Amino acid sequence: MNHKLSLWLTICLLALPLRTSALEEVGTEILNTCLSERQALIGDPTAAIRYGLCLGYLKGIADTLNGTEFCLPETGETAIITQRLKQAYVSYALEHKNALRKPAIQTLVPALKNTFPCSR
Repeated sequence: MNHKLSLWLTICLLALPLRTSALEEVGTEILNTCLSERQALIGDPTAAIRYGLCLGYLKGIADTLNGTEFCLPETGETAIITQRLKQAYVSYALEHKNALRKPAIQTLVPALKNTFPCSR
């Protein structure tokens, strides 16, 4: 992973709890941040920050609820799993646009349950 991107992701992850506790994100906001990937990859610094927020939000929720609401693979590179989290959310959000005005977690959890079901 690019060191600059890694640094931005770390900064975003550290700032995320402060931001989400003060103001809960809605689905549209997270979807838009996740869709900024292409601009981030071509060097847009604002898009890179937004994309880092997307990944940080998804990873934070996934780390918190893994094993209770859904079950992430136990093996695999973190970067690959994080990309799968993003793909699962974006796909689900685009298919359920009517739910995007709700808190983002209300679209994220069902997306991850569909993609990473637990075998109990």
